[in-house]
Amino acid sequence: MERQVAQRVVPRGTIRRFSIFGGFNTLLFWILWEILVFISPLIGISNTFAWALGWTISSISAHFVHRYFTFDGRKDVRHTTIGALSVYAFGLVGSTLTFDSLLILSDLPIRLIFFINVCCWGIFTWGMMKWMVFGYSDIEESE
Repeated sequence: MERQVAQRVVPRGTIRRFSIFGGFNTLLFWILWEILVFISPLIGISNTFAWALGWTISSISAHFVHRYFTFDGRKDVRHTTIGALSVYAFGLVGSTLTFDSLLILSDLPIRLIFFINVCCWGIFTWGMMKWMVFGYSDIEESE
């Protein structure tokens, strides 16, 4: 019964549900990024490399979080893993380019750049995961 209520309030596959569980993924990404930015002078990496490394590590976790909580397990995990890695790889390249461009071309604080970039690329990721990776529709979840 509780599952049906949750499904009505925050249906699977919606941007609302993606945002809720994506918040966990973003928190993980942000913590990794902050640690990497903090130690970057010690290990000799740039803030952009810290972005790319944080994105890569958190993307692995994100696939399984979204598979279980945002969408569902209707499709084989091998299929969704390959699709998700493709989406996250494209997002890695695109988001790294926009992060670096914003760092170079703007005087915005680095954390604001992080936030803007995560929001923009999060919308792209949701759409790609929903329609291409999970092939999700609004059909009721089978029990």
